[in-house]
Amino acid sequence: MKEIMYNMGKKIIKNTIPSVSGTIKKDFNLSTLTWFKVGGKAEVFFIPKDKKDLVSFLKKLDKNTPIKILGAGSNILIRDGGIRGVTISLVKNFSNISYIKNQKILVGAGVNCIKLSRDCALKSLKGLEFFSGIPGTVGGAIRMNAGAYGHETSDILEKILTVTKRGKIKEYNKEELKMSYRKNSLNKDEIILQALFTCKKGKKKHIQDDINELRERRQKTQPITLKTSGSTFKNPSNLQAWKLIKQSGCSKLKKGGAEVSSLHTNFLVNQGIASAGDVEELGSMIIDKVKKKFGVTLQWEIKIIGSKNKYRKYFNE
Repeated sequence: MKEIMYNMGKKIIKNTIPSVSGTIKKDFNLSTLTWFKVGGKAEVFFIPKDKKDLVSFLKKLDKNTPIKILGAGSNILIRDGGIRGVTISLVKNFSNISYIKNQKILVGAGVNCIKLSRDCALKSLKGLEFFSGIPGTVGGAIRMNAGAYGHETSDILEKILTVTKRGKIKEYNKEELKMSYRKNSLNKDEIILQALFTCKKGKKKHIQDDINELRERRQKTQPITLKTSGSTFKNPSNLQAWKLIKQSGCSKLKKGGAEVSSLHTNFLVNQGIASAGDVEELGSMIIDKVKKKFGVTLQWEIKIIGSKNKYRKYFNE
């Protein structure tokens, strides 16, 4: 909110934090919430109690307030200087799963994709097995049309519910989102609240066997027990990022405490002492080497947010 005050006849505008029913934390360390275990602090970290609380907060918030959404922290790199304005997490209170008729599932944006995949298997519902290879949240999966093992989120999505930065609820069907490889047309300022997925009936054992097979494959080929993220770079058209990286001589590349994974070259790993700056610079080194070798410019798949230097405070309290 903006508060207008006067001091010695001079107009002073203060940006203040609206009251909420959920949780507000100031100067909150975000590194503990990301898979890389790096990054700075959030000026304000907000965990809304429910949809009503979130909508009320957004309506009261000054329209120019910077807002970021943090999901599972698995596909994101938060810079060392932290995040100005408000960082919102829906993981705790937007994690409902409702099974409705005709194999449809209504899912909160904060639901973990791996958990959803396993829950569907218990209900003998197939179609979400590939979600067992996506460690993020449903909201994040929709935002980037996440995919694994030949399938994408758009394959099973029917529609979504969002809220705008000004607190307006909106609904979109899949066709309106124009989903393609790792992107869609949704406004970047809209927050995904829930999704409706359509599955098919299947045999529980067959579905669980498929999930177990995918999990074993992932454990053998990805450094999931280390401080890492999802795939670092998008696959260029008709090419594979990991091959380009390997063939460009980047397999053993390091920067500070960050290095290229020995299991999968499209994964970067924090060996325990890396900064977010180390990870980002290592990625930039890879981009340069691949560009020089093949004339192809790799695009980041992980989302990089925040400031390299300490953020400039937005709120006056």
